[in-house]
Amino acid sequence: MPTNGDSHPAGHGRRSLPGVRPALLAGGFALGLTALTAGQAGAQTPPPSGEADGRVHVSLVLEGQALSVAFPPDLAANEPAYAELLAGAPVRLGVFEGHRALRLGTLAPDLAALAAERAEAAARAAAPAREEPAAQARAAEDEAAAEDETADAAEPPAPAGPPSPELWIARDAEGWRLEIRTPGADGGDGTVHVVPLNHAVTAPAPAFTASVHATGAETGRLALRWGRQAWSADFRFEELPPPPRRPRVSGRGTPRQASDDNRPTARNNMLNERNETALVLPDGARISMLYWKGMDVEDEDYPRLAETPGGAVVEMIRAPVLRLKSDVSLRFGGTDVPTGNLAPGFAGAYGVWLRKTGAGWRFVFNHEPDSWGTQHDPDFDAGETAVEYSRAADSFRPLGATLVPTGRDRGRLVVHWGPHEWAADFTVVR
Repeated sequence: MPTNGDSHPAGHGRRSLPGVRPALLAGGFALGLTALTAGQAGAQTPPPSGEADGRVHVSLVLEGQALSVAFPPDLAANEPAYAELLAGAPVRLGVFEGHRALRLGTLAPDLAALAAERAEAAARAAAPAREEPAAQARAAEDEAAAEDETADAAEPPAPAGPPSPELWIARDAEGWRLEIRTPGADGGDGTVHVVPLNHAVTAPAPAFTASVHATGAETGRLALRWGRQAWSADFRFEELPPPPRRPRVSGRGTPRQASDDNRPTARNNMLNERNETALVLPDGARISMLYWKGMDVEDEDYPRLAETPGGAVVEMIRAPVLRLKSDVSLRFGGTDVPTGNLAPGFAGAYGVWLRKTGAGWRFVFNHEPDSWGTQHDPDFDAGETAVEYSRAADSFRPLGATLVPTGRDRGRLVVHWGPHEWAADFTVVR
């Protein structure tokens, strides 16, 4: 039975009396039932779950593989750097992280080297058990590395030793380009990967912003805006050679300790079923959206968009509802989406449903974030907001979502499925 990485199997949302919401621990175990008012929900501010490094972070996880960009929130269009960029000088935008399977411009995995590396690791792992302890230790390290690869992909990888690759933008006679500058391991000259950019002139953006959008199961688009300039580049995650098979080892294994942190395991289990878009604010407050993998336009649920009657929400029989989680209270138009809706002092967690109306569409925020796509209970609706509906050229996109920063403490939630896009702006309520 599929699970959602939280407290109960996907498709089996916890029920309680109308107007009463389950109080949950951080680990997701139900303690009891409590009625929380909107004032109580926002009374305690949860601690930030991201790193407070003064930068804005945007990330996307597709099939357990992550791409992340971090940039300062104050790269305004009236800063000298923007004028220097238009005059032809390269400008540093921020830092960049990507899974080893990422192909973006000239940045690409060395599949031959990786295959040779894994073949060597497999050969060591298959060595007789009577090998010297050092060889056995190497095999164990290879096994641990293969086992942790999915875990490493689930979050934008933290740099170990050398700084993260830097992201620069420049223009020459051939057009605009990104440069991903990777420092050398010994502090010397590193590698520069070049990413050609598509360019357009748009309505002005007051400050630099970046976002990462899914366009397929393992493909996406990096989008940048600054002033009246908009750039984009497509990327994909390549299929890597399989990791070496785990050798069978006799013995009792390693006993678990009471102090072991199960959160990485729970997160990996969750990302086996869902993709994630996330936005981390400069103070470390994290906002994220989870959505089910593989909801293609060929899926039996896709026609429900056209078949849903006015006033009803779009149901899905093969997926749970979209899941919003936020360390900070949000406001969509006149609709408040506070933290602490499940328990005071914890991040807000909501299911986000699409409702068709006579005039268009609306996002409905529901206090049951883990309901299956056929289990919408209007008694648990927290509020709803009108959305902007549009159609894009990407006709074959699976169901997905993107969190786009649009300014300090401001952003935009975009949901897409095939050519359909639904978007609503939000502000952070401090």
